[in-house]
Amino acid sequence: MKRFLLTAFTAGSMFLSACSLSGGSAAQTMAMERASTYEGMYKAYMEAEERYLNVLFNIERMPDEEELWSMKRDQMLELVQLREMMLNARADLDNAIQEWEKYLIEMKAEAKKQKAGNFNPNFTGKDGMRTSPGQLLPSEIHSSKRNYE
Repeated sequence: MKRFLLTAFTAGSMFLSACSLSGGSAAQTMAMERASTYEGMYKAYMEAEERYLNVLFNIERMPDEEELWSMKRDQMLELVQLREMMLNARADLDNAIQEWEKYLIEMKAEAKKQKAGNFNPNFTGKDGMRTSPGQLLPSEIHSSKRNYE
């Protein structure tokens, strides 16, 4: 178990440093780190399950061996712990992906707002700020009232 945690931590650290070099957003980096953690937990669970099945197979062949029964109990406890850790890692991954999606939606809205802007490319100067040909700008409203009075 300690070997797995050390391996998962090392892999996660290497992955995190690689992501920071790629220039991704913090939300993306967190989601990718959580995905890596979940993948590591899943692999560890599958390996523990394989060892547990191997112990069960050996118990069938040699049911009188007490050591096998204690190994079975230990393997079962490890499986339960790894399953819980894997489910927690999956929940963290789901939350990180939701945060990343929120971030992407915000960035898309911001890009759309910047792209639209209040500038009309068909006109230059003050006229470029108009959204339609007959629109009065805030500075023109007061001057037009004076002309009619």
